[in-house]
Amino acid sequence: MGSADLILGLYSTLLQETWDIASELIGEAILALLLASSLEKVGKKYPFLSHLKVTEEGISWKELRGQIRSLSPAEMHRGFQGLINHLFYLFSAMAEGVISRELFPKVFPKVREAERILSQK
Repeated sequence: MGSADLILGLYSTLLQETWDIASELIGEAILALLLASSLEKVGKKYPFLSHLKVTEEGISWKELRGQIRSLSPAEMHRGFQGLINHLFYLFSAMAEGVISRELFPKVFPKVREAERILSQK
C-alpha cells in the first residue's frame, strides 16, 4: 500500500470518527451543514475535496477515491488538515470548545501519523 493510500485511509477513519462523535453532540443535520461549509471553503484551495459528498448519514468517499490518484500524499495531507482545522474552528465557535475537547484525543494522533508517513518518503 502506497503512502497516498495510507494518508487517505487515515483521514477517512478520522473523519468517520469525527462524524460519529460530533453527530451525537450536535446532530447529523447541523454537522452535515458545518462539514459542507468547511468543504466549500477549504475546497477552494484544495479542489479535490469537492469530491467528498456529505449527507445527513455521513460522508461518501466514492467519488473522491476515483479522483485521488493524481495527487501527492503531501497535497492530500494539507487539504485534509485544512478541512479538519476549519471544522475545529467552527466547532469551537459554535460550542465553546466542547466538541473540540471530545475530538482532539482522536484527531491529534492521526494527524501526527500522517505527518510521520510523509516524513518517511
